[in-house]
Amino acid sequence: MDRQKAVFLETEGDGYFTRNAGKLVPRGDDPVVEALMRLGIRARAALEIGAANGHRLVALHDAMGCNGAGIDPSAAAVEAGRATFPDIDLRVGTADVLPFADAAFDLVIFGFCLYLVDPALHFRAVAEADRVLADGGHLVMVDFLPPFPYANPYAHVPGLNASKHEYARMFTAHPSYTLVQRTLIGATEGVPAPDDRVTIDILAKRVHGAFPPNPYRAG
Repeated sequence: MDRQKAVFLETEGDGYFTRNAGKLVPRGDDPVVEALMRLGIRARAALEIGAANGHRLVALHDAMGCNGAGIDPSAAAVEAGRATFPDIDLRVGTADVLPFADAAFDLVIFGFCLYLVDPALHFRAVAEADRVLADGGHLVMVDFLPPFPYANPYAHVPGLNASKHEYARMFTAHPSYTLVQRTLIGATEGVPAPDDRVTIDILAKRVHGAFPPNPYRAG
């Protein structure tokens, strides 16, 4: 198993949850929910990758009535979420192996987690998210937006990295995905430093029509 994945499943997923548990509560002003509502996007079934205890899925349900499922490497987060939010389908796991059926969701959210996935697994994570997202659905990516790809040492575990990249480009490289909206978050005054810039990217998936007929072919 990939070392970074193993560390998060065995210890650091729980460590991350323990350090942040006080902030992981459903919010009426959740920025992801607000961004979706402003665009008039509604979902019937939503999956959050990096869901922690499912707090955002509860906010989504309250706002639009959708069913929620989540996956997170922290067993402690999943246990806490199941106890507090029993209607949310929470499971222990990672972005590269999603235990859900093809096209099971019309909304998939990467909840500020791709920067902690080992780059060796990025393409698997992209393929899995695409597999479970139905055509016509939407993908939300909450993550850092650096000016170019680079890695920082991960502060909490020596030897691990936080890999920063414009992850939406891994989807928009294919014509099935279009960036609908990008929202800068977390800035209170002025423009944040490049290393601190975080965005909510909302993408639309439209497989049908992604490859129109060849306009250069006669007849």
